[in-house]
Amino acid sequence: MRGGGVALGIVGAVAAAAAARELASILVPLVIAIFLMLMVETVAGVVDRHVPAIPKVGGRIIGVLALAAALAGSVWVVGAYAASLVNQAAAVSGRLDRLLAEIALRFSVPPVRLDRLVGEEQITAIGTRLLGEVQGFASGVLFVAIYLGFLLASRRSLALKFGRLFARDGARPNARRVMHRVQDATEQYIWVQTVTGIAIATASWAVMAMVGLASAPLLAFIIFLTSYIPVVGPFLGVIIPPVVGLAQFEGLAQPLILLVALQAINFAVNNVIVPRMQSDRLNLDPIVVLLSLGFWTWLWGMPGAFLSTPLTALVMAVTAEIPSVRWVAILLSKDGEPTVAAPRTAT
Repeated sequence: MRGGGVALGIVGAVAAAAAARELASILVPLVIAIFLMLMVETVAGVVDRHVPAIPKVGGRIIGVLALAAALAGSVWVVGAYAASLVNQAAAVSGRLDRLLAEIALRFSVPPVRLDRLVGEEQITAIGTRLLGEVQGFASGVLFVAIYLGFLLASRRSLALKFGRLFARDGARPNARRVMHRVQDATEQYIWVQTVTGIAIATASWAVMAMVGLASAPLLAFIIFLTSYIPVVGPFLGVIIPPVVGLAQFEGLAQPLILLVALQAINFAVNNVIVPRMQSDRLNLDPIVVLLSLGFWTWLWGMPGAFLSTPLTALVMAVTAEIPSVRWVAILLSKDGEPTVAAPRTAT
């Protein structure tokens, strides 16, 4: 019977993944909107703790206004700087070819072109993919904003419906406990990643402006976004400006300054500030975090990469309460106890 339950769980997981992949165009904006709503709730919680004179509805209004300003600013930055960044990116290949030729001449070896190492088709595909991601950002923001508006408007009724999904009285406390824990851990994860992402992006912007790198606001915004991608995101974000610098500057001094300075900023924030801010509330195994990054990226592309960690924490919390698939939660957990930390406050 136990083997049958495991097999049934695997079949169900495969079917759910296939459905989620097919319905990505519908589900991805909805999931992003849910996490943006959690951002609003996080801002409301901060306002409630530090400015108790403001009612909770006032904190939510402040959160919505802050989020709207951030989204509007993001769309403006993308629209203002995307074209120039794409034009610069087209010159990176030629600049790298010249560098490879200089290296080959210095070491007396046959010159190698970048398109022969990577493939000309691959270079074109990468550029086209990046351009498509940038161009689709603004339209995606509008779709997510519509979802977010409906979620915020129906927040109270959604909570009531969730409670009524569990007919047995004994099941309701468990379900609410799981959702409170997931919400609390996810809010803290979003809070830490947002604050540290802003810190890295702001410091990086200052360095890029000092060096004179064009499209610095958009590159800083990309660095901020990649801070939400676990493990590889921060490194990939800060490596883009030095590569763009190769196309803009004739010498290597400015790209090397960007490379060293941005990596130093990233290392300092992620190894000094983040550990002090973030407790291990998600209780996810580090290997699971890396594997989940690959899985959610395969399932939903870049949005899946951004949301991979909190989504995996959600899967762990839910499967921990279902006896037939509890083994999944045990495998996902860091210490074999598949629960996220208890919430700081119950709401």
